[in-house]
Amino acid sequence: MYHFIELSILPDESVSTSFIMSKVMDVLHLCLVNVQKELGHNPVGLSFPAYRYDPESKGETKGSLGTKMRLYSLDAAHLERLQLRQQLRRFEDYVHQRSVVSLERPNLSFACFKRVQVDSSVERLARRRAAHLQQPVEEALAFFRAQGKEAMMTDLPFVRLHSQSSEQAFRLFVAKVEAKPPTEWRFSTYGLSATVGVPDV
Repeated sequence: MYHFIELSILPDESVSTSFIMSKVMDVLHLCLVNVQKELGHNPVGLSFPAYRYDPESKGETKGSLGTKMRLYSLDAAHLERLQLRQQLRRFEDYVHQRSVVSLERPNLSFACFKRVQVDSSVERLARRRAAHLQQPVEEALAFFRAQGKEAMMTDLPFVRLHSQSSEQAFRLFVAKVEAKPPTEWRFSTYGLSATVGVPDV
C-alpha cells in the first residue's frame, strides 16, 4: 500500500505559483535531508501529478511541473514525521495540504521523476576544474575544447532552489519517465530517483 500527502499551490494575484513552488521545495528538501540523517536513507518520493513536457511544442515553454506535488511513502509514519503542516505554516495562505491518503488499487501505473543535471556552461566547468586541479582557467578551458565539449541546454520543467551550502540559486530540472512497479524504495533528498517509480495517478 502506498500513502501520500498532496500539496497544491493556490493561485494568488500578488505572488507567482512558481515562486511559492520554489519556497515549498526548499522546505521539502530540508525535511528530507533531516529524514535521511535520521534513517540513513530517504523513504519519501515526490511526484508531480500535473507534470507536462512536450519537446515539440512551439510555445514559449515546453513544459511545467504543475502546481501539485505528492509525497509518497510505503509507511504513513514517514510522512507524518515530516510535520509538513508545521514546516509550511508560513505558506498556509498559498498552499493547500491534504491529510495522508492511502492508495491501494490494482494496475497502478508508475513513473520516475528524476533530476537532470545540465552542464550549461563550458566556462563554468572550466572554472570548477581549474579550482579542483589548481591550474589556470585557460588550461582547463583548453582541456574541454580539445574534447569538443559544448554547453548543454535543456527545456525540461524546473523549479528554482536555493542551496544552503553554497548560498547560490540553481534550477532543478526534472524529467518524468515511465517505470515498472518498484522493487526498492529509496530517493534522493529532493524526493527524486532515476530508477524508483512512484504511483502515477
